[in-house]
Amino acid sequence: MIKEERLKFIKEYLQDHKILQVQFIVEQLGVTDMTVRRDLKILENEGFLQRIHGGAKLNEVNNLSKIELSHREKKNRNLSQKHEIAKKMAAKIEDNDIIFLGTSTTTELVYDYLDVDNLKIITNSIFVFDKFKNDDHYDLILIGGNYRSLTGAFIGTIASDFMKNIYIQKAFIGVNALDENYLYNANEDEGDIQRIALDNAKEKYIVADDSKFGTQDFYRFYEIGDADQMITNKDNQSELLESLKNKISIIK
Repeated sequence: MIKEERLKFIKEYLQDHKILQVQFIVEQLGVTDMTVRRDLKILENEGFLQRIHGGAKLNEVNNLSKIELSHREKKNRNLSQKHEIAKKMAAKIEDNDIIFLGTSTTTELVYDYLDVDNLKIITNSIFVFDKFKNDDHYDLILIGGNYRSLTGAFIGTIASDFMKNIYIQKAFIGVNALDENYLYNANEDEGDIQRIALDNAKEKYIVADDSKFGTQDFYRFYEIGDADQMITNKDNQSELLESLKNKISIIK
C-alpha cells in the first residue's frame, strides 16, 4: 500500500474511533511498525493527531468533520468544473503579467489554456511548477520552504518571508471551503501564504467550484469582501451566490 493510501486509512480510522494502536495498523495494512510510526509523525506534524504511547489519538481541536484530501485524491474530483474555471482564469491573464498561482488542483490547470508570450509566474506549489517548468515562455519562480507532501505546497517562515517582499499583479487562490464571509484552508501555514499573496496583489482572484460553497474548514485565512473577483463554474447553484454578489464580483 502506498503512503497516501496509508495516511487516508489512518485519518478515516481516527475520525471514527478517536484513538488507534500502532500494532492494529500494522496488522490491518501489512506494513512494518517503523512505517506506521513514520506515517503517524507526518500526520502529527500536520496537526491531525497526537502521538501517545503505543499509538495516537485524534487532535480534535484541529479537526472538523471533513478529512483533508491529498493532491492525488483531489485532482480528479469535479474535473470538468475545474477545467472550466481554469479557462476563465486564463482569460484574465495578459502578456507580461506577474502572477501568483496558489496551491490548488484548479490553478495548475490554467497552463492548458494560456495564450500569452511572456509571463512571470510565482508559486509555492510543486504541481504548478511541474506544469510550467519545461516551457520557455514563462519566467517561473518556485518559492522554497518546508515541503508539505499532502498538497505539494512549500510553506513556513522561508516561504512567507519571501512572499512579503514581492509585488504581484494578479493572484489566483484556490480554497478548501467558503461561507458567506470567509475563505478557509485545512492548514494554517498554507493559509498564511495565500493571505500574503492576496494582500500583495493588485488584483485578487478566488477560484472555487461549487463543492466549496457553504462549507468551512480548519483555518479561516481571508475575508471574501477583501478580494476582487471569484471565479466559479457556470452551473453553480449555491444559495450563497446571491448574497456574495454584494461583497465580490462573481464570474460564472
